[in-house]
Amino acid sequence: MRDPAAHRDTHAQDTGQASLPSTSEFRKLMGQFATGVCVVAVETESGGVAAMTINSLVSVSLEPMLLCWSLHNSSSQFDLFAKAERFTISILSEDQAEVALRYAARGDSRLVADDFATSSTGLPSIIGSVGHFECRQYSSHTAGDHTMLLGEVTAMSPLPATEGEEEAGVSPLGFFKGRFFSIGNE
Repeated sequence: MRDPAAHRDTHAQDTGQASLPSTSEFRKLMGQFATGVCVVAVETESGGVAAMTINSLVSVSLEPMLLCWSLHNSSSQFDLFAKAERFTISILSEDQAEVALRYAARGDSRLVADDFATSSTGLPSIIGSVGHFECRQYSSHTAGDHTMLLGEVTAMSPLPATEGEEEAGVSPLGFFKGRFFSIGNE
């Protein structure tokens, strides 16, 4: 395993910097990077639903189809999501900022059952979203104060329009500089 302190010293020498940026500087610059907004949902052991908002979704591979999202290691729902064998990722639509805020809150005290539909395989997904992916957990990797969760896509809905077909009129929700915005359908 490499020594993080040795990496910092090499980085400072290579760039001429005396120290690494602060976490607040890092957050501010990352805020300049626009992302989509999604809700990850799992079925709990008691048959209920647990959900959380993320903006860390990344497509990793086509063979097999893999998605990755990050889960904060101190999340109140860490064990539930990290140990889930299956989960869904719903891509929120532009009119779902309230849904995004609801599931960005800690815990599941604000869960609204009417936000969810159940797929044919029994997984919860957000009603009115642009679409969702159903995944089985493929692997997980600790990365600093987060854990990267990779999911293998087992189903998705709706299927994207093919070339020549008209695309659906639903625009996705974006996040930029700490605010939600409509990505648009242009």
